Amino acid sequence: MNYRKRLLKSDVQSIKEILKSTNFFYDDEVELTGELAEENLNKGEKESGYSFIMVENDNEPIAFACFGKTPCTIDSFDLYWIAVHQKQKGKGVGKMLMKQVEEEILASKGRKIWIETAGRALYHPTRMFYENYGCKKIAVLPDFYADGDDKVVYLLMV
Repeated sequence: MNYRKRLLKSDVQSIKEILKSTNFFYDDEVELTGELAEENLNKGEKESGYSFIMVENDNEPIAFACFGKTPCTIDSFDLYWIAVHQKQKGKGVGKMLMKQVEEEILASKGRKIWIETAGRALYHPTRMFYENYGCKKIAVLPDFYADGDDKVVYLLMV
């Protein structure tokens, strides 16, 4: 398993396939993430504001993370996306990827990672992943995404 920070054009489709495999995300979310990857490819990490880490196994992308510095802050970063292909779940890939994200943010003098996720029952394993990793639940915004679908905000100090 290896990590790669530089996106390839083929990663746009791989990212979409990883998201689709989870059955967690709506089509517009999948498309948006592809657009963020394209922006990174076209403008670069610094200008686009979107950093990516790809995880590969036998040269096949199996997971990715997308994060960036939070505008108008000194040391805060947002984790926009972290996803592991359904076939790779339960193997510790997400935890290893999260550690890589932490290291990248630390190298950029970041101290805080802000994470937002959904409150639907489907996302219970996601919330448990963050909590077991050491993220602190900071806020719950009721019915944020839709009736019965809260936004849950986590903070990870690095």
